[in-house]
Amino acid sequence: MQNIIKRAIGFHKGLLLTLMALTLALSASAQTKITGRVVDENGQPAIGANIIVSGTTQGASADVDGKFTLSVKKNATLIVSYLGYKTQEVKVGAQTDFQIKLQPDANIMDEVVVVGYGSAKRSDLTGSIASVSAKNIEGYQSGSVLGALSGQVAGVQITTADGTPGSGFEIKIRGIGTVNGDAAPLYIVDGFQVDNIDYLSSSDIEQVDMLKDASAAAIYGARAANGVVLVTTKSGKIGKPTVTYSGSVSYRKISKTLDLLNNYEFAKFQQESGFNTYWREGEDSNGEPYRYQTAEDYLKVPGIDWQDEVFRPTWSQDHNVALSGGTENTRYSVSFSDYLENGIFNNSGFNKVTAKATLNQKVTKWLTADIKLNYANTDKRGIGTSGDQGRFNMLGTVLRARPTGGLRMSDYEMLHTAVDPLVEENTSGNLAQVNPIIQTESVTNKRRTEQWIGNLGLTFKLGKKWTLKTTGTYNVANYRDDKFYHEQSRQAISNNAPYGSTQMGRNMRWSNSNLLTYKMGRKAGHSLEVLIGQENSGNSTEYLKGTAMDFPFDNLGNNNLGLGAKPTEVVTNYAEAMLVSFFGRVNYNYRDRYFFDATLRADGSTVFSDGNKWGVFPAFSAAWRISEEKFMKNQRTISNLKLRLGWGQVGNDRITNYLSLMLYSKVPIGIGTDQMIALQPKQLANDDLRWEASQSTNLGLDLGLFDNRLNFTADFFIKDTKDLLMNASLPGVTGFTSQWQNIGKIRNKGIELAISSTNFDTRGGFRWTTNFNISFIRNELRALASGEQSRLFTSGWSADYVNDYVARVGSSLGDMYGYEFDGIYQSDDFVWNEGAGKLVLRDGVVDMSENFGNNFGPGCVKYKDKDGDGKITTADRTKIGNGTPLFFGGITNTFNYKGFDLSFMFQFNYGNDVYNATRLYSNTTMEKNYNMMAEVAGRWTDTNASNSVPKYNGYIKNEVYSRFIEDGSFLRLKNLTFGYTLPQKLTRRFYVNRLRVYFSAQNLFVVTGYSGYDPEVSVASSSPTTPALDWGAYPKSKVFTFGIDLTL
Repeated sequence: MQNIIKRAIGFHKGLLLTLMALTLALSASAQTKITGRVVDENGQPAIGANIIVSGTTQGASADVDGKFTLSVKKNATLIVSYLGYKTQEVKVGAQTDFQIKLQPDANIMDEVVVVGYGSAKRSDLTGSIASVSAKNIEGYQSGSVLGALSGQVAGVQITTADGTPGSGFEIKIRGIGTVNGDAAPLYIVDGFQVDNIDYLSSSDIEQVDMLKDASAAAIYGARAANGVVLVTTKSGKIGKPTVTYSGSVSYRKISKTLDLLNNYEFAKFQQESGFNTYWREGEDSNGEPYRYQTAEDYLKVPGIDWQDEVFRPTWSQDHNVALSGGTENTRYSVSFSDYLENGIFNNSGFNKVTAKATLNQKVTKWLTADIKLNYANTDKRGIGTSGDQGRFNMLGTVLRARPTGGLRMSDYEMLHTAVDPLVEENTSGNLAQVNPIIQTESVTNKRRTEQWIGNLGLTFKLGKKWTLKTTGTYNVANYRDDKFYHEQSRQAISNNAPYGSTQMGRNMRWSNSNLLTYKMGRKAGHSLEVLIGQENSGNSTEYLKGTAMDFPFDNLGNNNLGLGAKPTEVVTNYAEAMLVSFFGRVNYNYRDRYFFDATLRADGSTVFSDGNKWGVFPAFSAAWRISEEKFMKNQRTISNLKLRLGWGQVGNDRITNYLSLMLYSKVPIGIGTDQMIALQPKQLANDDLRWEASQSTNLGLDLGLFDNRLNFTADFFIKDTKDLLMNASLPGVTGFTSQWQNIGKIRNKGIELAISSTNFDTRGGFRWTTNFNISFIRNELRALASGEQSRLFTSGWSADYVNDYVARVGSSLGDMYGYEFDGIYQSDDFVWNEGAGKLVLRDGVVDMSENFGNNFGPGCVKYKDKDGDGKITTADRTKIGNGTPLFFGGITNTFNYKGFDLSFMFQFNYGNDVYNATRLYSNTTMEKNYNMMAEVAGRWTDTNASNSVPKYNGYIKNEVYSRFIEDGSFLRLKNLTFGYTLPQKLTRRFYVNRLRVYFSAQNLFVVTGYSGYDPEVSVASSSPTTPALDWGAYPKSKVFTFGIDLTL
């Protein structure tokens, strides 16, 4: 019996313990309903603030009153985040109602900046690094993210070649550092090198950081001579799944048109110059009265406005959608974008489709995997305004087209005729002038590119202080260029049949890096971080091109090149290069007061010969944060004061491949009646070729006032580049005219200033911020080959105009070269010579009679006699302009009031010249039936003594002179945006977390003295020696955009 009682008591004890444990478990897992309110530092509701339960995707957003409701466990932790404010963690415990006050994240010194192979707080930086966040990029309508960046960063000049849809950008960080090498900076996206960043969607970018001085960029060694652009793309963040959509439609129109001779002025010019007859009284041979009996008859008809015919307003669109979210262990994101830009010029456009997926997975406590996939498909179509190249440039064709059919044909017939019959007759059928509308529609010109990029990173935590990270990327871009000249094109008419070509190619890039990092946390005021790395990378390019002529039908196109009767060309090419690197970096910090960084990198490149494959690139920098000293603690005005000093060396290995090898080219030779192909030397090898090396020193000051409401950054730098790769002349005895050698030196020096301020930030919700930057950069060529003081360069816009740029020792690169305009010869410059029976020059007037020949007389253009010998020769050619501005920059103002936002940005350049080859070409023709600029109406005549425009034949063909070198200074309203974010109280009814509608306008106006379409132009920017050339440049558009930003 006792045993039964004991067993019963034991059973009840066990049951009681089980029930108690179950009760505790249920109690621990029970959900408690909590409420709360999130406010900013002024007590205003933080509408849309995110409240996430740590370790889960469970969460809520603060409503229009800042309130939220959640069901959580008692032991939960809340993570509260809001844009512009510090993230807070709140323990739940037994509390059920919360009042959470956010603290502004106004201290920009806590901002995280991406540096080479890592990141750092801005307060810890010792080098010169500038950052642009996503909010300053999104919404700008451009085929490349670089379009949004121009004018926003001190020391960085970004210029588009022209306004062609999908056109590239020239970016110069702290001046020009090379003559014949690649002058573009190094682009790094998510830790890996890419050729450019045009494939990225602006909506995918989180932040762009630019390493401007060598102390910051030396970690990239041989590739960083022109600076480094680091792009960080968006990835998943901890929180519930979030869907965002941004979409817009844009209306584009030409910003301005050029003034040309109208039909009346053109007809008078042609007839008065004796070129052709454009009106005649009476009847023709058929008894029909002539269409134009007098010149005044042209005033009764509008004529043909060719600019209006080929430049038409268009609509474009941009769509971006993304999904992101995650937990502490898993973060993910997926995005898709479709950007379509229909060009304002006939039959031109650009389309870019991108997709991106990221996954960050914490596999174990010591292993994290990071995967990113990118896809981009671009399609650029149309020959644009410069597609036919040379003097057949399409814009030149537009500007020179006759504005009237005259007596020969009606204006309607003129608009629908492929070749102007009058021009064809007067130019012996060389088709110098064709109908620009029909030409653009009769030429297929497409470039399609498909790019895939895969990145994988594995991070191993080796204890508390050590981390090992191994990463790899594979980047491949396949492209296809199709050109086909249909029956009514200039090319097909010249060839008597359609023809075309297709080039297909592949660019591949890969890399693998292994990084070992040691981090010692704060210990007695000391902190230390050491990075050791090794990297292997390679790239290859290959292509196949085929051309076929004499197609039997016009509609066969590029997919049927084999049907061409004459396969005229088959070309293949392959090139590759590899780089092996070892590098290390040490960052030391003492009490956030004294900082020291040292970097060393060794690169070995296959581009150079065996004796010069390796280069070593060191860098050192230090900073003193004076504001952290004890003697600064009792004042409240200066919140940050830091001095920075850095020195470093970097290199440039992006030069033409195989210059250290003897190359051969084919040459046909005849043997009897047979023809064979032989090889002949193409270049003289140079085993001594080495890196273009750049050494720079940077002195910087960071100043923050009034709790960093006003921030000032100033940098002074000197950058010397030596061993410039240039083509040096050789004596004829060598059998070669030149050889590539390291012979030049360049110096860039300058001052950069950047100011950011929070002008107002009131409790009523009004906020006004300003960002301003300005840069003064000087460039000087310090050496050429031994004994050489200058070298001439040709822009190549026309084969008739050569040596139109010059590089002189002691001067800046980009000097334009020609004769200095000195007005027009007037009648009183001459006297009648009875003996000779003609006008002769007065004594003391410069003589250009030998230049003009029989046309010399009043009304002819006059050049300055630079050498004082009384006549004009090639010795009088001189510098007539320079494409580098004296200073440039931008200013942005942003206003916020409750749900409204307004921002506008001005961009400016001052002191640069533009070589207006378009105006030169359109004004200097002695040929019949070509239209000209309106200024020709004010030309010199016997009754109009103009001193600025010569008579119709009063100039020398194919000569460049300063009349066509114009001041390119400008002030542009680059962007204006006005938006409104709807109250969440309203949008929540439709299950929308955030909805913003906006209107923006780009390129609203430009204040400039430049007579061309736009002063921001550089169509020959592929060479640093020929900047600021305007030849047939595609005009920039005014863009008006309506869009929405939506978050679910």
